[in-house]
Amino acid sequence: MRRSLMLTALAGVISIAAACDPPAPDKPAVNNAAPTPAASPSASPQASPDASPKTDKADDGKTDLGAADKLVARWNGPEGTYLNVTKKDGKYSVEIANLDGPKTYDGTAKGDTIEFTRDGKTETIKTATGEETGMKGFEKEKDCVVVTKGKEGFCKK
Repeated sequence: MRRSLMLTALAGVISIAAACDPPAPDKPAVNNAAPTPAASPSASPQASPDASPKTDKADDGKTDLGAADKLVARWNGPEGTYLNVTKKDGKYSVEIANLDGPKTYDGTAKGDTIEFTRDGKTETIKTATGEETGMKGFEKEKDCVVVTKGKEGFCKK
């Protein structure tokens, strides 16, 4: 009886071990010629940096940011105005709230700036110091953006 228990236990261990280790796939023939990117059937989209999924700073805070991505944030202006730049699926959304209320525009990265069209005119959001915004009360601020010097400047406080 003791022998049959041991054989049963051994068979169980072997069965579990066999289930845990999948069989090795058949290996294709080795080709010493350098594959061309278009002809390589083993190239997967996940291995390509262009096809890799990218995340925004707002999503996880760990991703290396492009220059324009540094503008993604909520920036406060005078008298309750603000500029809110968000990014989703590689596209920028620019929300500007002035005394008339908020309006949203589609933005495009251009180097370290974001361009958007407002009332038929191309506008640009770029980093600035408080002094560079031309806005009264922002002179000592360091982390700001400007759309129109002296009229539309926003900072993080």
